[in-house]
Amino acid sequence: MSLPIDPGRRSPKGDHNRRLALGMELERFAAEAGIQPEQLRQYELTSPDQDFDLDVADRVGLALDRLEANPPPGQKVVT
Repeated sequence: MSLPIDPGRRSPKGDHNRRLALGMELERFAAEAGIQPEQLRQYELTSPDQDFDLDVADRVGLALDRLEANPPPGQKVVT
């Protein structure tokens, strides 16, 4: 298990790529993370020079770690 990343140091584009590697649609992943689809969309579209919502980043990171460690049945995990 990896150590949690400080939400302020997350990479929205990297998290987007991790979600895609899980094969999860935006709406389903947002539900898993406990956020609204529009919040996830805004977070994933954040450019490197922009600020993002730290709570959203934390929820996304926790959901990614959880789903990558124990993917739901039928999930396509690409490594």
